[in-house]
Amino acid sequence: MTRKTSVTFLVVALAPLLLMLQAPERAETLHQISLFCLKPFLVAGHTLSAGVRETGGGLQRLLSLYREQKKLESRVVELEGRLVDQAELEKENERLRKLLDFKKEIPGKAIPARVIARDLAPWRRTILLDKGTDHGIRKRMAVVSAQGLVGRVIEAAPTSARVILLLDAESRVSILFQESRDLGVCEGNGSSWLHVTRIEREASIKVGDLVISSGLGGIYPKGIPVGRVELVGNEKEGLELFASVRPFVDFSKLEEVLCIALSPSGT
Repeated sequence: MTRKTSVTFLVVALAPLLLMLQAPERAETLHQISLFCLKPFLVAGHTLSAGVRETGGGLQRLLSLYREQKKLESRVVELEGRLVDQAELEKENERLRKLLDFKKEIPGKAIPARVIARDLAPWRRTILLDKGTDHGIRKRMAVVSAQGLVGRVIEAAPTSARVILLLDAESRVSILFQESRDLGVCEGNGSSWLHVTRIEREASIKVGDLVISSGLGGIYPKGIPVGRVELVGNEKEGLELFASVRPFVDFSKLEEVLCIALSPSGT
């Protein structure tokens, strides 16, 4: 309210009062005149007051809605986290179920373990397990997953063990072509494929044939799936054949494995 407006309001408010003091007999009439003159100001004041109260109430409701929204957003994040955990648990249970089903088909003692680390060197393909000699794991044990042959244990400590994968250039496994019963030696070459050598030239292997472990050598049980033949060719000397095999195991996604001991004692 400006100063000029304030002065006008006072004049309008006081003038009837002064007249009432000078002429008491006209008090009722002057009272009505005073109310008539002051009504616009009173209405404006009431409207302004109501507007302030309404604005304050609106701000309070807005603040309440904001707090409620924050609570709902926090709840949504919590529920999304639970859904992710539940989905991960279901996937883990499915992997373990397949691993246990596979375990029933394998002779000898089988010790489950989790992959906790990987060798990142391009010339070395190994993984580290969360169990070791304290759990019965020994050097030279075969290692498998629900998909097939993984490799063998090359180091065993009390609570951990290192496994060399089939993909490693130093890995060697005697294999059998299931359809033709021909033998060969599966070697890693550092890539995602396996290279099979020492195949007799007269072998009747072909693309699509299933490759399994032969059981020769005393480390790997016989009949563990290795992969399928993708390519067959002649060695440079022409005396033997070779085969390129795509492994069944996705080595980049290994999470749980079984360590197999052919002897009942696990040694």
